[in-house]
Amino acid sequence: MITTEKLVAGFQAILNNLLSATNASRSTLRLDVPERGFNVSGVVAEALAPGINSIAAATSINQRASGTATWLENNRKILVQNDTANAVPSPPPQLIQIYGTRAQMMAPVVRGKNMTGWISVHYNVSAREWSAADLAALEYALAETHKLMHEMEKGLPQ
Repeated sequence: MITTEKLVAGFQAILNNLLSATNASRSTLRLDVPERGFNVSGVVAEALAPGINSIAAATSINQRASGTATWLENNRKILVQNDTANAVPSPPPQLIQIYGTRAQMMAPVVRGKNMTGWISVHYNVSAREWSAADLAALEYALAETHKLMHEMEKGLPQ
């Protein structure tokens, strides 16, 4: 069984690689896995570019009720938002106003029938046209996250 510490370290490595591959400002992973103490209100792992503020402590936002999380739940595919100020669905206002995110991509983490969480990639410098390579990097990070989730699930009670 993989320990929670090794699991978080693995997720952190995935996000570090994603941040680098996309030249983003921030990448985060949110998961609902109560057996490991993970809840989408907080982040499981987060990678930050120099000078970018962490959103890990922002736990007061009802993440699942946000327009973007609802879209992910309903569509179960990657959401690309080149300009968060004009995006539909709207991201949580705090993401733009407090944390300065100007563009983002989000990928749902789906296990079985449930959307367990999501990976986010934020860009704070300006609006941004995400490239095919950026999207491929997010898809790769999602696949790697699923591999770790599979390892984790082998040790959880059914």
